[in-house]
Order: sequence, then structure tokens, then C-alpha cells
Amino acid sequence: MSSAEEPEAKIVRFPGIASISLSITPTNNKEDPELLEAIVKVYDENDEQIMRQKARSLKTIAKNLKLFIQTRTGLPINDRRMATWFSDYLGGLDVPLDSEIAYAIIKEASQALEKVSKVSLDLVEPTDLVSIETDVLANIISLTIDHILSEDELAQILETHQCPVFNKAKRLISFDNSEGKTHTDTMELQISPKEKVCEYQLIATFKNETQKPLENIIISDIIPFAYKVTDVTFEEAGMPEKELLQEGLKVSWTIPRIPAGEGRTARYSLERRIPRTIFIRKDNDIKIIQDYNSLRIKENEEGKKQKYFFSELISLLPVTLDEVFIRDLLPTELELTEASMTDDLTLIDFGNIMGTNIQWSQTNVETGTKLLKEFHIKSAPFLWKFDLKVPLPKKKQEIILTKFVEPLPNGEGYVSSIVGVSPVPCTIVNPIEPGIKILEYLPPDLQPKNVNGELKWAFEHKLEVSMILSGKITNPLAPKVIIDGKEYSASQMGEGAIRKSKVLAIPFNHVALYRKAVRR
Repeated sequence: MSSAEEPEAKIVRFPGIASISLSITPTNNKEDPELLEAIVKVYDENDEQIMRQKARSLKTIAKNLKLFIQTRTGLPINDRRMATWFSDYLGGLDVPLDSEIAYAIIKEASQALEKVSKVSLDLVEPTDLVSIETDVLANIISLTIDHILSEDELAQILETHQCPVFNKAKRLISFDNSEGKTHTDTMELQISPKEKVCEYQLIATFKNETQKPLENIIISDIIPFAYKVTDVTFEEAGMPEKELLQEGLKVSWTIPRIPAGEGRTARYSLERRIPRTIFIRKDNDIKIIQDYNSLRIKENEEGKKQKYFFSELISLLPVTLDEVFIRDLLPTELELTEASMTDDLTLIDFGNIMGTNIQWSQTNVETGTKLLKEFHIKSAPFLWKFDLKVPLPKKKQEIILTKFVEPLPNGEGYVSSIVGVSPVPCTIVNPIEPGIKILEYLPPDLQPKNVNGELKWAFEHKLEVSMILSGKITNPLAPKVIIDGKEYSASQMGEGAIRKSKVLAIPFNHVALYRKAVRR
């Protein structure tokens, strides 16, 4: 069902700036310019909308317009000329506004804007923007730019400074041997998933493998902030000391003595957090806050437990921010519910280990502005994903290959899809995992022959084929591209993978087969 088009006032050229036009559509309080509510839209020379916001009061409209236009064009805006234009334009919309009253309001807005513009972001603290959990130490990064960022440059900055995800803890050990000498050691400890989604554990034993007792043992485990410690015990070690470090929560234990051949085991219960990356810009100054957000649980209308988390920004800065981008990184075992998916969100694939970024943004964020979204989440089926790009220097293009393998919720098979794009003739080879049978292809006419456990498609331009598989896959095999006799193998998106972002796009055939298999 389509919605009615939003009414809009006449679009006119903004005075003194040939490349910008705008419309101001009053929605309330037409009689009072101090309380005038309106939708303001700004267009470029190609009539493309480049800004839309709801503003309250003529002062806010004037201040935000000046900030927006000066930031993007660098051109000054004369207050008197602006006031005359406002008076004439709003008069045509049945909003009575004397030009002198307009001038006084706009002058006040300019003074406020001038005061704000003198405030830099040098003294910004993470708590000026977000609520930081007590057992998390947020990180802040400062950058300076000398030009307006393109979309690609912005994406690169956001990816380079993405809130980090570490799946291993760090253990520091110190002890005195029988001769009184102090020894130190460092090791990594793997964090392992438990049966329930988002629940993890870390079990690590320190054993005295010498022939004599050890004394003054200090064991410190640094748990990355991507995991929240919900419970911890250490045999015969008492209560731990805790310290916030930049790399995580340091949990330290002091053990007076461990006899020869004996050991002590630490057991941590952990819960996955949502890594959060916040980008703010004022003129040429950029701040990026890296933070971590805990999951919450409440009962929904049906009385069932619902996992959710808040994505928020509350600006306490004495400055209007030009741009704000917020990214929340969902781990692969979670996905948004349909009710939480809104048009202003972008999903960005960051690989099998890191997960999917949920991105949303806002421009011209004033002091005191609160941005808040409540995201409801649910368990997501695990999805293996392989990617390959083969550059073609002579054509200045590339071959792109992607393979998806997704288990069915009933545990009785998988849906797998191959997507290839190539400007030249080539062959895709998809090895079949041992013990796997293919029950169905979509489209059926793309069913190839199985030759020695391999499926092959010769194609040019685009190939998209999906399959229903039966059997058990423990480690899916990578597809390959053959061109001019050379083989190129795809790689599975793995831990720490950072690449050019792209919106998630599961093939339609894949979704169709998945739904068909579920209904069986």
C-alpha cells in the first residue's frame, strides 16, 4: 500500500547561491516565527535533495541553513538579504513575518552560530556523547581533514577505525621459583561459545609442571570489551582485582603457593557485547568513539523474552555537529527483527567472524539532541560466505565471485548459492563436500554435471544459481574461477577481515529455496 505524497511548499533559489534551492513547508504555528515548525528541504543544481530536516522556530531554520550552506560552499550569507528573502517567501505561504522581525531573529541565530563555531572538538570526551558502561573503557580517535570527504573516503575512515573485535583473551603470568627468581610469561586464550546464543566461556588452567613449589603467583587475564564478564571463579584464589585497560578488563589473581604437579583453573562466563563506532564531524575536525554496548532482555507482548539493545547519542557538546554516523556491529549469530528494520538503516557485511554493521546517520546535530534507536534482535542461522575478486588489468575491470552456504533451521540440510559477475568468458568450479547430495537447483536449467565431485559453469556477464543440499558439512569448500588456464580460489571471510563495505545482498533464488525447504 503506497502512502500519500508529502505536501511541499514551492521550491525557490536561495539568495546569492546559484547552486542551492530550497523549500520551507510550515506544519504548525504559522502565526509565531519563534515557534514556527516546518520541514526544510535543500536541493543542489541538479534538483537532487541533499538535506531534509524538521525544524522548530525561524531561528533554528536560519542557523541550520547557514551552517549547512557555509560548510558545503564556504560562501558567506548576508543576514539582511536573508531576512528580506524569508519575509517575502514565508509571506507567500500565509506566514506573516515583518522583515525587521525576521532580521532580529536571524541576527540572533548568526550570533549563536558564530559563538558555536569557535568551539572545537579538542576537549571532547566519550561521555559527552554516549553512556559508557562501568566496566568498559571507551577509546577516542582524533582526525583532521582538509577537504569535504567523498562517500568512499568516509567509508574508508569508518572501516579503518572500526571498533575492534577480539576473540581471544590475553594472560599474563608472574611467579617465583624455588631459587627465588621471578619468571614472567604471556599467552593467548581462546574464548569459546556455549550452547546458548551470545553466551561464551573461557576456561584456563595454570599448572605447576616443575618438581618444586611455586610462590607469589600473579595471574592476570585481559578480557576484551567485546565480551562482558557475568561470572568468574578461580580455584583457591579468592576475590580478583579488576582494572580497566585500553585493550580490555584486566582480572588479576594472587596465589601464595602452588605445590609441584598441581594446577589452578579459572572459569569465566561471558556474554557478547555490541561493538559501537560513532563518527562526529565539526568543520575539519573529526572524532571517532569506539565503545561496547551490552544486550538487554525484556518480555514482549506475547510474554516471551526478547533480546534488544539501544543505539544512542546524546550530544552535550556546546557545538552543532555537521555529521554523525553510528555503527553497531551485530555478531553473526544475531540479526535484526523485521520490526527493527527501517528505511534509514544500512546493513554492511564485515565477514563471517566480525558480523554485520548497522549504520544510521544524522546531520546538523545541535546541543542537547538525543538520538535513540531500540533494536530488537533474534538468533540468526550461521552463514558461510566466500569472496573472490580477480582483476583484469587490460579491461580495467574485475571478475567477482561469491558463495553462500546457509544451514536450514530443521538441521536437515543447507541452501547454497553461487553468484558470479565477469566481463569476459570464464569458468566457475564449485567442489562438492564429501557426503553431500544436491536435491534441487534453481533455476533448473543451470544444473551442471557432477564430474569427479566438482560442478562447473562456463559463463560470461552474470551467473546466479542456488541449490538445496543434504548431508553434513563441517567445513565448506571454496569455489574457484578459471580464466585463460589459470585458477583463482575464493577465500572465506575470516577473523579481522576489513574490506570495502557493501550492502548485504542474498540472491533471490537462495531465499526462495530456503523458504521452500522450510515448508517441507
